Amino acid sequence: MKNVEKDRISIRINRERKEAAQAVFDDMGLDLGTAINMFLAQSIHDQGFPFRPSKRSLALKRALNEVKNGDVTTFDSEQDFYKYLDKMED
Repeated sequence: MKNVEKDRISIRINRERKEAAQAVFDDMGLDLGTAINMFLAQSIHDQGFPFRPSKRSLALKRALNEVKNGDVTTFDSEQDFYKYLDKMED
């Protein structure tokens, strides 16, 4: 087998989300690194997300356009951000 050069990446993630994801992947016989590599490989194959984005996609797109136009809103938490997106869907 060919020896492939590998890079290390580092990300920050909410501890509860990481632990919940690890539990899901553990049940599937995968470690978190393998699951992330699978996500990246499928993203490359699909040339996009390997899943259909949720109904929040349009609201997220509008929020990103606001940022591009200099209309920046800050949030105290991730939950506050999602509440904002949910209001944009209406």
